[in-house]
Formats: sequence, C-alpha cells, structure tokens
Amino acid sequence: MPLSARFQHVSPATVRFWAMVDSGVLALALPWTATLFLGALYWFNGLLGHEDQAPVFGTLQMFFVNLSGVMVGVWVAARLLNPVGMMALVDGIGRLLVALLLVGYILGAGAPPILWFFVFTEVLGAIPQLRACLRRP
Repeated sequence: MPLSARFQHVSPATVRFWAMVDSGVLALALPWTATLFLGALYWFNGLLGHEDQAPVFGTLQMFFVNLSGVMVGVWVAARLLNPVGMMALVDGIGRLLVALLLVGYILGAGAPPILWFFVFTEVLGAIPQLRACLRRP
C-alpha cells in the first residue's frame, strides 16, 4: 500500500482551508508588496513595545524574501489543485519545522517578537492537519 493511501480519509476541505490561510503570505512574492508586508509586521511589533521600523534589506536579502513568497504560492497552488491527505501530512510536518525555526530565531538571534504570532499560526495549522492524518479511517 503506498504511503499516500494511508491518508485518503483526510478531508480535502481541511487541506484547502490551510492552503487559503497560507495565501496571505503571498505578499512576500513581490518586492513592493513584501516591503508593505514587512512594514506592517514591524508596525505590529512596535505596538508590542518593540522596534517598529523594518530594516532596509539588501538585494540578496529581498531576493530570499521574494523566493519564500513564491515558494509559498507554489505550495498553496499545489494544495488547492490536489487537496489529498498526503498534503496535510507534509504541510503539518512543515509547519512544525517552521515553528521550530522561528522559535530558534526569536530566542537565539533576536528576531522580532511579533514572530511569536507566526509560531502560533504554524502550530495552529499543524495540529488539526496532523490529527486528521492520525485519525483512523
């Protein structure tokens, strides 16, 4: 039995829902929308009593911001076009890995505290998808 067959019971609606949630990060895909997104992120960070101005990114840094936005867009499209249970498993595991990376950067490298919000959303998205995958059909 292929591994993907073990997750056929996962609802396509679950996969699609979390793909749509991720579509908000597509703003990172273009330089001008990424600048707006990062500016808003730092503005919220300022409301928490921390730095409120986004740093100026160099060309290479902005390229990697945009690349991450494009990759999110590709992953959103893949899950919307093929909302199978295996996608929920991969997304759930990926979200936990991203949450761990974020925690490492926040605690170990001084990343803006507003990123705790993304830790929360990553874990919030991982739990229901992984629960759905682990449920017996």
